[in-house]
Amino acid sequence: MGVLRIALQDDFQGEHVVVAVDGTVVLDDPSVHTRREISLARALDVPVRDGTVTVEVSVQGGPRESVEIDTTVSKAVLVDLDADDGLTLRASGALPGYL
Repeated sequence: MGVLRIALQDDFQGEHVVVAVDGTVVLDDPSVHTRREISLARALDVPVRDGTVTVEVSVQGGPRESVEIDTTVSKAVLVDLDADDGLTLRASGALPGYL
């Protein structure tokens, strides 16, 4: 068993965000705001099993994206909301420096 850090980063401006790991909701926040000084809105550590897990992020009334993560390789999932109202989810083998 390990821990996966999920970091909601750039361009969140009060959106209602839901994050699920393998179908279990781990975050349901009605107002996510990015702190521009550090490019971080919210971070959470989620206990996960070793192996592949699916991380899904959705913005109410907006985009929804998911990604499969190998938790034996990746330590974090970095999430950005881009100007075109799309979500970008990417795995990282290292923890972000601001955390």
